[in-house]
Amino acid sequence: MTISFAQSRQDIANFSQYQQYFNPSLTGSNGTVVKNFYRDQWTSFEDSPRTLFLSGEYNLNDEKTEGTNHAFGAAILYDTYGALTTNYVNLSYGAGIKISEKLMFRAGVAATYNNTKFDQSKLILGDPNDPAYSSIMNAQGLNKYGLNLGVAVTSDDFYVGYSLADLVKGGDSENIYFKDNYVLQHTFNAGYRMPFSGNIGLIANGIYRYDNNLKGTAEVQLKSVFLNTFWVGAGYRNDVAYTVNAGLRLKQFVLGYNREISSGKVGNSYRGGNEINLAYYISPKFGNSKKLNFW
Repeated sequence: MTISFAQSRQDIANFSQYQQYFNPSLTGSNGTVVKNFYRDQWTSFEDSPRTLFLSGEYNLNDEKTEGTNHAFGAAILYDTYGALTTNYVNLSYGAGIKISEKLMFRAGVAATYNNTKFDQSKLILGDPNDPAYSSIMNAQGLNKYGLNLGVAVTSDDFYVGYSLADLVKGGDSENIYFKDNYVLQHTFNAGYRMPFSGNIGLIANGIYRYDNNLKGTAEVQLKSVFLNTFWVGAGYRNDVAYTVNAGLRLKQFVLGYNREISSGKVGNSYRGGNEINLAYYISPKFGNSKKLNFW
């Protein structure tokens, strides 16, 4: 029998909108905001992955330009994938201080909780004597607690960050799946906004993640923005999928749609998917300015 936590590295097509999830230092870097997404993936078997995500970020210094910037965030994720159901909670804190007129250095920390449950009726056995199977059958589920750390440098039009996930972890340490699947993860992310005129701009984002199990995954995304209101874009996740996306801003609401198309390099195990994103910026983020304000 072979079972793996294929969703232990959560893919998000519009990853640039959920910086807090990947790097706690970027919590609140875009103001006070509530965000969510729904994601479904198409595979060659029943019970394909489906993910629901909800987060909130509160920046204590939305109106403050001097001194230290403090922000808090919370995120929950619900994911189903075959016989596995995962509930994830992330509580983050980020602080930033200006290091020049235009640059801010940020650091952050996040406490995480992950609960994974197994539906034994959906397990397909290859070898009932496999000790890994016994480990699952004897467990009601897996519980993990973790600590993530991150740093970043940001300005009005760019960010670059590095974070460590599960730098410190604990939980069901005697379970073979806990030991094999929850490993230290490195994440590098960056973005740049390029306004070409008062009406048109380009936004570029990238992310690279690495751990000893799944090795490296890189993803890039480009968006063309019109009137700081509409955008269309495309992206690529190496060896997995191409993405196309579109969205619009209605005052403080931002709505986006992403379509993933399999690159064909992963066979029939992945056939693409859909992702719907929604955000509401509570802080006075946009106003009447034509300056690019979202990622």
